[in-house]
Amino acid sequence: MPQNYDAILFDMDGLMIDTERISMESWRRAADELDMTLSDQLLLDMVGLSMRRCTEFLSERLGSQDDAVALQNVGRRHYWQMLEHEEIPLKHGIEALLNWALAQGLPRAVATSTQRQLADIKLGRTGLSRYFDTVVAGDEVAHTKPAPDVYLAAARKLGVDPQRCVVLEDSIYGLHAGVAAGMRVILVPDLVTPPADQTHHALAVCQDLHQALDVLRQLADV
Repeated sequence: MPQNYDAILFDMDGLMIDTERISMESWRRAADELDMTLSDQLLLDMVGLSMRRCTEFLSERLGSQDDAVALQNVGRRHYWQMLEHEEIPLKHGIEALLNWALAQGLPRAVATSTQRQLADIKLGRTGLSRYFDTVVAGDEVAHTKPAPDVYLAAARKLGVDPQRCVVLEDSIYGLHAGVAAGMRVILVPDLVTPPADQTHHALAVCQDLHQALDVLRQLADV
């Protein structure tokens, strides 16, 4: 049993499942349908945010809450259609990492900003649900990332001290959430590679999940 941490907490979208690209495409399709324009940078700025925070973000950027809500409603419809009928690819290396954690007997939890219903669909369709002891979703806590609530709730459900948890994240919002929870965070950037001055609180910044697994192994052996 590794002595330097007692549990691993996982983000979902963009870390384990390659759904951030699906999300961005659903926003693009919604914008086309509503004859609106969304820049790629605006879409990237929303990576890692919950749906509620996306609405707030879009309302500010578009200058209209009505436009933001309409865009979100149409985007959600496209997103669900894509989840139901199109492939949901896994991120390279996630199964190897999860199998290693399972073999080590390490408790594992998902802590995601995504709503519970969507999280269950994604974890179920990809077959990842079998790896986890518990899941905490964004609509089950008071505040979503970058607040620490989902990570603190996941640690509580596992019965593990937050300081004994290692977090795997892909977004800067998730990094802030894990650090705010008093946890060590391994960052594996997906669509957005943040500048170094935003990642200095990370335990490590990895190119992919294979590299992240190497870090977990090294930490376990210290």
